[in-house]
Amino acid sequence: MYKIYCAGPLFNPKEREEMGQIASTLERAGYSVFLPQRDGLEFAELFPWFLKKGISAQEAQKILNMAIFSLDVFQVTDSEGLVLNMNGRVPDEGAMVEAGIAWAHNKVVVIFRSDSRSLIEGSCNPLVLGLSDFSCIDNYDGIPGAFETKFAIMAERALLAHDHGFEAATKSGKEISTYLASQRSQGDIAKLLIDLFKERICQASEDLKGSCSQANTPP
Repeated sequence: MYKIYCAGPLFNPKEREEMGQIASTLERAGYSVFLPQRDGLEFAELFPWFLKKGISAQEAQKILNMAIFSLDVFQVTDSEGLVLNMNGRVPDEGAMVEAGIAWAHNKVVVIFRSDSRSLIEGSCNPLVLGLSDFSCIDNYDGIPGAFETKFAIMAERALLAHDHGFEAATKSGKEISTYLASQRSQGDIAKLLIDLFKERICQASEDLKGSCSQANTPP
């Protein structure tokens, strides 16, 4: 059974309700879930107990912050996947950190976003979208299926000894950086980016199957 970490905002009833719905959807599909608001440490509930034990408010806050950070890092790295709820005017800062940790540890990341608000012409920040292969799910019922597909792809990549997301992005980024340092023209840079990413985009998208011919770019 795969374990999924649920990352997202949880600071008001509506946010907690949505995160609970995401967790319930995954659990009904057979996944094990870590939902911080339910399974983690509750700052507000624990804080008074530190004061009763003679710990100053400042020390209690530091202890709890360190404990929450440590628990969340462990739970993210102990999971096989992470679902990132990006709803809201801006994404939750803690969830962004958790998603970054998950991706850097080669965990499967699925982005859930049904909110149309965005800073970049209706699209999300590419540094965030890249954690989920530049795709996102806009309904609860689609989340388990997205994980099933991504776990299958990850297994196939392992069999074929393909680089995972972190290694692949680092390798491509190094090549782009080297190219930029050589002061190539914008046309040369565009061709490099097409060569690096066009085939990868086609392979990642079922909608593009059969249309992944080599780009007609001049030499």
